[in-house]
Amino acid sequence: MINYGKQSIDSSDINAVVDTLKSDWLTQGPKVTEFEKALAEYCGSKYAIAVCNGTAALHLANLAIGTDTRTNVITTPISFLATSNSVIYSGGHPIFADISGGDFVIDPEKVKQLVEGDNDFKGIIPVHLGGVICDMESLMNIADENSLWIIEDACHALGGKWVDNMGETHCVGDCSYSDMTIFSFHPVKQITTGEGGAITTNNQVLYEKLLTLRNHGMTKNPDELIENHGAWYYEMHALGYNYRMTDIQAALGIQQLKKNDEWVTRRRELVRNYDDAFKGIEDLTVQKHPDQNETYSYHLYIIQCEKRGELYEFLRNNGVNTQIHYIPIHLQPFYKKKYGYNKGDYPVAESYYRKALSLPLYPTLKDEEQEKIVTLVKKFYA
Repeated sequence: MINYGKQSIDSSDINAVVDTLKSDWLTQGPKVTEFEKALAEYCGSKYAIAVCNGTAALHLANLAIGTDTRTNVITTPISFLATSNSVIYSGGHPIFADISGGDFVIDPEKVKQLVEGDNDFKGIIPVHLGGVICDMESLMNIADENSLWIIEDACHALGGKWVDNMGETHCVGDCSYSDMTIFSFHPVKQITTGEGGAITTNNQVLYEKLLTLRNHGMTKNPDELIENHGAWYYEMHALGYNYRMTDIQAALGIQQLKKNDEWVTRRRELVRNYDDAFKGIEDLTVQKHPDQNETYSYHLYIIQCEKRGELYEFLRNNGVNTQIHYIPIHLQPFYKKKYGYNKGDYPVAESYYRKALSLPLYPTLKDEEQEKIVTLVKKFYA
């Protein structure tokens, strides 16, 4: 069975984990610090904070930025549940802006319309769906004009780059157009730590808050202590969480990160192959992305297709597992009950969902496997 995503593990990854298992540190220790430094350097940010998963990263980012019961946050209805759930975890209220019909990411015009309405918004969480990067310049202009913060959900985009209107190249995670960027290291993402996540930022105040919130809200820093009973002493200054990453996970992440540029190159090659193969199929369109595929780090290859359910079953019956990313969040029973959302509220997102399908895309996907997928798709529409 060819799955839509798959981790890539080799002997260097295994040996790194085994070495850590033989060391004195298993939970958070020197490997976590090493991974954080490597990730910050890779992304071009000042700081990186490793945590136990991408959802924890989103939650802590919201807490550090100040999301609370008075906070309305704009985000997209087409994402994994964790994006908007993290706002609710922090006491805030996620309010959706519809997506663009071409690239399927949040539409800045819809964001602008919301901000110009009656709601008192505090921030925006754009999502780089499938690795296709949102219009961060437009979003930042809206944020600057209305004193909003931005948390980039880049769970799909590690290793991606984009060029602004001045011709300057930006790496996803450098936080040049956001306050924080969050990543996931689930096995189907660009790199994996088994489960894991991270936050990058250039803001020292946010960085120090994140470090404290990651570890129960505790500090042993003598400069921060109200009292000091000795070297063993610690104080809890905020309600934090146990969201730490382990050294075992970090050891894997260090090795994975070294190979990501090579993997991103292969992902781009696979995307080009799909693009070329699907030209001329009237019942199928692909997610809009740069023509030469030279900048993005593709996590998913998303198509819009007629007879989506039938194609899904046809491929599955012929050894190809696809997936749908995602069911619109506003149509989930919890969100309908809590916020009163209904069908028709976000028509572009709902139209997208009815035709969305993600085809297999991962670095170790073989040419002959991709050819099989393409042949099956063409056969179905023929």
